[in-house]
Amino acid sequence: MKTATYLLAVATFLIAPSLSATQSAIVSGIQASADELSPDVQLYVGLGDELTSRLRYDAAAREYTRAADIARREGHLASGTMWMLATAHYYNGNLVGAAAALDQLTDEAARVGDLEVEALSIYYAAWLDGKAGRGPEMAARVTRLEGLLRSQYIPVALRDRLSGWLRDSREVAAIGSK
Repeated sequence: MKTATYLLAVATFLIAPSLSATQSAIVSGIQASADELSPDVQLYVGLGDELTSRLRYDAAAREYTRAADIARREGHLASGTMWMLATAHYYNGNLVGAAAALDQLTDEAARVGDLEVEALSIYYAAWLDGKAGRGPEMAARVTRLEGLLRSQYIPVALRDRLSGWLRDSREVAAIGSK
């Protein structure tokens, strides 16, 4: 119970399945990178969004994966499309797959030095692990995130927001364990 409620305070993970390609990247928990949503990427994101609206999450995940692959080939961090991929896995009940997509995004963001995307993807992956009852994996991600939040290069607003989410999550976990 404690593990499952540890990061329960985050209610912002979900995006509405019926959003268009442009909207979903803007409204989502992790924003699309600059120029990520080229026309080719938007084509596959649109297909994924259409499949998501019909509750065909496995098929949507394949389209979002194609979109992310194209964004990478075009030289962009596939932050928005990987978020949509993780969301499709989440809706399909595949919490481990969603966390794995965010782990891949974490690594890619770290390689290009995008600390904001790196921190957010670590946080959401930890949240998913908590929801899936994967305590050790969640704890490892929280530890990594806490280390990243000590960086002087993390934007202050993001540091404050994520620190608050972690603090609130711990308070919820403490209540749940009583």
